[in-house]
Amino acid sequence: MNYEEEKKRYISFCGSYCHTCDWFTGKIRRTFSSSSAMLEQYGLNRFLAGKVHEGDFGTGLQMLAKSAICSGCKAEVAKDPQEDRCGIRQCCYGQGLDLCVECAEFPCELLKTNTGVIRFHCIDNLMEIEEKGLQHWIDK
Repeated sequence: MNYEEEKKRYISFCGSYCHTCDWFTGKIRRTFSSSSAMLEQYGLNRFLAGKVHEGDFGTGLQMLAKSAICSGCKAEVAKDPQEDRCGIRQCCYGQGLDLCVECAEFPCELLKTNTGVIRFHCIDNLMEIEEKGLQHWIDK
């Protein structure tokens, strides 16, 4: 495995790892596809009657089932950095950084208050990469 290539392509700026991400691996898409099929197959709409607008619920599941599989945070930056939805990605890309941990302001407020970063322990990931090295972190 080329660890530097992994860092350039599959470790997001904030410290999330694409190969463990449910959007990247397609798990979310498969889950909603199965849920949509089960809704129809088992007639589960009857359980939603009067509680949720059944058509909207089914349509929502179908939309999520057809959602694009993420190409990775670093792949998305090349598409259109001016319209990027991720402030963390904009910041790192603008400074020419591969990871937030390379920044003198790490960990900044933008990183510390991001719900995804908090949920997926990304700051801990970045600190471990810095302390133990990229190869150790990926192999773990």
